[in-house]
Amino acid sequence: MHIPSNRCKYNFRIFRKAFLPWALSSPRHLWLTLNLFGKVWKKYKLNLHLQNQFDYPIPHSFVLSLTSDCNLDCDHCYARVYRETKVLPKKVLEDTLKQASSLGCFFFVLTGGEPMLYPELLDILSCHSDCLFILITNGTMVSDDVAKKLSRLPHIIPVVSLEGGLEDTDKRRGVGIYNRIMNAFDNLQTNKVLYGFSITVTSDNVEQLQTEEVFEEKYPYGGRIGCFIEYIPTGRLPNSALSLSSAQRSTFRQWFLKLKERANTYLIHFPGDEELMNNCREAGKGFIHINPEGYIESCALLPSSKYRVSEMPLEVCLRNLYRDNQQYAHLYETLENHPCMSQKNR
Repeated sequence: MHIPSNRCKYNFRIFRKAFLPWALSSPRHLWLTLNLFGKVWKKYKLNLHLQNQFDYPIPHSFVLSLTSDCNLDCDHCYARVYRETKVLPKKVLEDTLKQASSLGCFFFVLTGGEPMLYPELLDILSCHSDCLFILITNGTMVSDDVAKKLSRLPHIIPVVSLEGGLEDTDKRRGVGIYNRIMNAFDNLQTNKVLYGFSITVTSDNVEQLQTEEVFEEKYPYGGRIGCFIEYIPTGRLPNSALSLSSAQRSTFRQWFLKLKERANTYLIHFPGDEELMNNCREAGKGFIHINPEGYIESCALLPSSKYRVSEMPLEVCLRNLYRDNQQYAHLYETLENHPCMSQKNR
């Protein structure tokens, strides 16, 4: 099967900027990297092979929202739409990982709420060393002991969320949270863990991010991966005023592309870079989302509650979701003032 050139470029770039510097930092890291990528490559080839066997696409990436629970109370979190705490049962998580693995799926983004609240999470993931896990966390639970454990699990890459500097982070996440996040970065650095950061870009902080002259020195925090995610009105108290205007989005995108070229950290912008991974423009094809109740969705921000992985095989869920997407694709066109939709015609 032909592999899209964009995806090849994306895979090579993330390896060169994120994994390679970490791998070359010590013989142990080099061995761990080669071992990990050897396992992932086998899964990748299986995924490509199976694409020819089915009449619907098999996503290579999964976003798993493990729980709606969190130890913070951010209004902009989409997990806050639940009135009661929801947790994906351990058996459902393990069965989903096994079924996805049998289909050659190898890349999983774990989010919440706060996924570090999920019982025995690192122990569960340690049994799937042939997969890559991006663990999106607020960082407040990344103690020295947790960082030590992560240093022995190179297939789990923690990505710590914040809003940029101290003022913006504490304003939206709570007083003192920025310093706790800095402590998490210190723990990850001390234990030589491969990790990243994630910044929510809003109308409040977008100009400050762009005018920071020493961005590369101040914000990467030692991380090898950096994500800029535009605010999307959702959660308990959606605030459209925090969304970027068309002019702000265009200016930020141009700034980001220049930064991406000169930064030593691998940087990603959503929405904007999704075409590199054939993901967002093919929601339900390149990736899918499973929410804390076990429902499979095209995207966490386009929720549906129709097919549940605890009630039918993953293959059946994927097939049904894909066919629904084909039938109702026109409905997505009605979304207005949505950052994802703004990228559609680029």
